[in-house]
Amino acid sequence: MKPYFKHMIHGFTGKLDGLIYYIDKFTGKPRARTSFTFKNHPGQKPFKSAQKQIYAIEPSQFYKYDLKDYCLSYNNLPQNAGFPIFTWCHVYNKLMWAMQTAMPDTVDLSTITREQIFEQNLPCISLKAAIDAGLLPKVEGYERWKEVI
Repeated sequence: MKPYFKHMIHGFTGKLDGLIYYIDKFTGKPRARTSFTFKNHPGQKPFKSAQKQIYAIEPSQFYKYDLKDYCLSYNNLPQNAGFPIFTWCHVYNKLMWAMQTAMPDTVDLSTITREQIFEQNLPCISLKAAIDAGLLPKVEGYERWKEVI
């Protein structure tokens, strides 16, 4: 939602009247949104534990650089113009959940560890391996992303 400030306070960020005000980092314009609250849902606990576990793996800095570079290459494709990916976290989440979908017997994200990735040589070990396995869409020059998790 685009807020209207009566007295030209465009730099205001924070919480007020049940809304969160922030500056959009891509457009530089002020935005407002309602604060998010989780609803009690039976799928919330498994999702939460899986998300905690995949970030507990702590991917290396070079792996994160590869994911960021993938974001740029993915966004440059004309067919992806309407669906951009802005951060490495989105690619990382997409990769891990696609791996669980593709290998349900082998991969359980709520219990996955770094050691399991190396022992079983899972496709998320490098971005190139994940793209070769079909977990992420191919982009031009993806062969250069060989850094391990």
